Amino acid sequence: MSEFLEQIEHIVDAALPDKDELIHKEHPKTDYVMLIVRNLLVGVATVFFVLSFFFDDAHHILRAVGYFSGAGAYVFECLLLTDCFKTKVPHKELFMIYCLGPLYLLMGLGYLLK
Repeated sequence: MSEFLEQIEHIVDAALPDKDELIHKEHPKTDYVMLIVRNLLVGVATVFFVLSFFFDDAHHILRAVGYFSGAGAYVFECLLLTDCFKTKVPHKELFMIYCLGPLYLLMGLGYLLK
């Protein structure tokens, strides 16, 4: 069992961002918190998508929550890249965020309305 706990600890350490590698040094604590929240939202999305395969009666709700969590992760990614909209970033670098963030919201709504 301790090997399993060590593997989980290694996975958590790999998912946590390194404070020394933060892009914007003006507010490192805020950036660090936003990175952790983004990673948590991605993890939540992953868990809910995997659970949706096993619970056939609730798969619409589970996938909707997964898509909403993914959209939230894209919001935090946009905030991190643009330094909370203080830095102008070329649209070609934000293209994925602009397309997939709203798409995840629409797909989540689609699963809720089924």
